[in-house]
Amino acid sequence: MNAKHVTTLVLAPAILLLLAGCAGLGGTTSDPLDGTSWRLVTLGGAALVPGTEITATFEDGEVGGKACNTYGGEYQVSGDKLTITRVFWTEMACLDPQGIMEQETAYLKLLTTAQSFKLTAGRLLIVGAGGEELTFAPAQ
Repeated sequence: MNAKHVTTLVLAPAILLLLAGCAGLGGTTSDPLDGTSWRLVTLGGAALVPGTEITATFEDGEVGGKACNTYGGEYQVSGDKLTITRVFWTEMACLDPQGIMEQETAYLKLLTTAQSFKLTAGRLLIVGAGGEELTFAPAQ
């Protein structure tokens, strides 16, 4: 075998791998949450404290948003399983309206125990380890 054939045999697989990656053929992801933004409608079946809003945006394996404070973390999807880890948040005291800090604490606790999710009728439902649910509508 001459040097030209050896070079072709060595370079061909590397070139094919590069082209497959560029074409999106190498390993596809099935993350229906990627690129979506939501606003929380119910927390454990209860309406939010009047005058408050909680948001969540999922992108490139990261989740983040605003409750009282800004928060963020990492997430992984596998089928209908959802895992949220490395959650962090700012620590500003929010005093108004009454109950907002308790609501944020409950939200973050449920979010960090996420076990599964379901997209149905234009809504996102996240179920925590204890069966509690977060219901989201699309962000506007």
